[in-house]
Amino acid sequence: MSTSVEVPPSDFEAASSELRVEVPGNRDHVRVVRLVAADAAERAGFDCDRADDLRIAVDELCHAAIATTDGPLTVRFVTAPGYVDVYGRATRAGSRRRFAIGELSERILHTVSDSFDLRDSPTELRFSMRMSGSGAGSGGGYR
Repeated sequence: MSTSVEVPPSDFEAASSELRVEVPGNRDHVRVVRLVAADAAERAGFDCDRADDLRIAVDELCHAAIATTDGPLTVRFVTAPGYVDVYGRATRAGSRRRFAIGELSERILHTVSDSFDLRDSPTELRFSMRMSGSGAGSGGGYR
């Protein structure tokens, strides 16, 4: 189907190259995640344009997750020189809606990310994305 960044099965143990944020399942708090994404981009050495691309992609993924569940959203950013891996997860709460992104969001993610992946289960949803600082990526997909 596509290459993707695997979401590790750990309990989101933080390492020195990681940033982690948990926000309530509310759209008002996505701006906090975008701020952390901007910091991750800086740590990875992204230029301003790629930092903006990362923030936009993270915004799209977070809005899709929050539209799907009322549970809190945890997002981890793993940084290294030249790339950022993003891992998100939310526990299912409230009404059961399918975890999906719209056509425009999908085009954005395909354009700016190296890869992305969405996973939906009865108990939680997860997403992952890799973005390098070198330019537009090859996209990703669903599972």
